[in-house]
Amino acid sequence: MILFGKVALGVVGTAVAGVGLLCSEGLVEVKVVERQPQVHHVYVIAPAMLASIAVHFAPQKDLSHAAAEIRPWMPTIRAALDQLRETDDMTLVEVKEPGEHVRVAKEGGSIVVDVEDKDDTVHVSTPIRAISSTMEQLAAAGPSL
Repeated sequence: MILFGKVALGVVGTAVAGVGLLCSEGLVEVKVVERQPQVHHVYVIAPAMLASIAVHFAPQKDLSHAAAEIRPWMPTIRAALDQLRETDDMTLVEVKEPGEHVRVAKEGGSIVVDVEDKDDTVHVSTPIRAISSTMEQLAAAGPSL
């Protein structure tokens, strides 16, 4: 019985450590409310590290063009993301029109996009460090020039 307890504790400990590692970059939150023709709600919370992992496992031939395009811009992207991490919360872009509202903001350590119109409401929140990690993975994909 004691041996079973030790094995179970080892399995649970490993699972908790794995979940902790997977969630170490934060969580991506996506919430969509579609009102036409019926009301549909979609709410997803996923570990942000999944994006970096997906880039790592994506076929290199498919990523090589994107990597070549983004690689020259990486110093600018790094500088922008570093500055976003250090700044206070702020609204980056806000557009209001009759029946429509779009807002992109920095809240805490995340970039938040909110879109509302008469038919849909969309909310996406992504940690800045996950964006940075994914961009680095993407730039490193494919052959170096």
